[in-house]
Amino acid sequence: MSKIVLIDFDERDRERLHAEGFDAELLAVGGGESARSVVPPDCETVFFQMGRLGQEGRARNGLASEIAPLVEGGARVVCFVGPGDLVDLTGVIGMFPELHLQDADPAEDVVLRPKVPFRLIFDRFRSSIVHAYKLFQDPVPEASWDKGSSVNGSYEFLAKGRDGRPVSVLIHKGRGFYLLLPSFGAKNAEVAGFFLKDIAPLLDLKATESPEHGWLDGEEYTFPVLKDLLARRQDEVRRHEQALREIEDSLKEARATEQESFNRLLKSEGPELSKAVVQALDYLGWGKVVDVDEYWKKVIRSKEEDIWLIEAGGAPVEVSLQREPLILVLVRGGTNWATDDECALLQKYKGRRMQEFDNTKMKAVIIGNYFLAQEAAARTSPFSPLQVEEAQKDGNALLTTFELFKAVKAEKEGKVRKEDIRGQLAAKTGLVRFEW
Repeated sequence: MSKIVLIDFDERDRERLHAEGFDAELLAVGGGESARSVVPPDCETVFFQMGRLGQEGRARNGLASEIAPLVEGGARVVCFVGPGDLVDLTGVIGMFPELHLQDADPAEDVVLRPKVPFRLIFDRFRSSIVHAYKLFQDPVPEASWDKGSSVNGSYEFLAKGRDGRPVSVLIHKGRGFYLLLPSFGAKNAEVAGFFLKDIAPLLDLKATESPEHGWLDGEEYTFPVLKDLLARRQDEVRRHEQALREIEDSLKEARATEQESFNRLLKSEGPELSKAVVQALDYLGWGKVVDVDEYWKKVIRSKEEDIWLIEAGGAPVEVSLQREPLILVLVRGGTNWATDDECALLQKYKGRRMQEFDNTKMKAVIIGNYFLAQEAAARTSPFSPLQVEEAQKDGNALLTTFELFKAVKAEKEGKVRKEDIRGQLAAKTGLVRFEW
């Protein structure tokens, strides 16, 4: 029987944990073909995704009474507190009179308790928070991180908002606990996997034989062999914590320096998207990637296309515009399809530049971040068959920023060379899909 239970998660979430080596079961209060309706008596870890069961009208009043004795015996319950009512939460964790849900700004800077391992969750996933509640009605003093509970438990605050009200709390009960976290949306299952892989082992290392007799590990009682083992365990905990901190610091730096500029290809629009496209094309090694707005910044004129791509890099831009093959890039983005008017600009601007620079060796390309409200891998092509056909007839091209992102990723993985990507963009017309 599974010792990990997922309440109100999907089958794909269970499969994700299974792929990471964890055997988990789904639980549905109303039953279901592939889900349990009761909590297994040997359950050790429960993950609850608040915010969806209530919408489906399922009652969960009986869960708290099933889970409470498991927590007293040492089980861990992790709650992702998404949109809903307090009754949705207490139906799983039971009544704690001090709890009070008030909407909080997910983007608000929070003060984190400087203590691992739970801090590691926020260090890694803070930017993915999509919903948060202030969990107490009254603010907590700045230097205070602990509070007793009126129902035979204790609170350990893990994160506070700017007003001092906790947005994450660890509720100790018996030998186990309830961990209340903000909702990380689609990443809740990923956070669950991180908890199992990286947080739980640290908790296991720190666990004593029992809370009631933990004092027996004190200096006055321990024999030398036990004292040596306890010291070795503590050293191992410190090394593990230090290693995790170093890894998290490296992850932050790598995201900021290696990943974030390319991520903007998939999540931004306007000037930010144009800058991201310039950086991606420059990374792929064109001789010159010219930001047209920047090039004409001291000239009063209509700056129509966004970027010029010139393969050769030796001559001045002014000379290359008249002699070298030139790719005009229009950067576009939005939450919907590409419009016919946008696609028509390709040939219009290309004709103008041919006449202006007396150079017919040109093609025009739209690089677009369309359907940007959706996950990139789930987006369909934003270009209609007619738009693709017209671009092909005119010798122009249509490219999504996700296709450009995938090409950069493939190059970094050693699957394709930069010059091959450049050659394909220069040669292909119509809808561009890179090959590697």
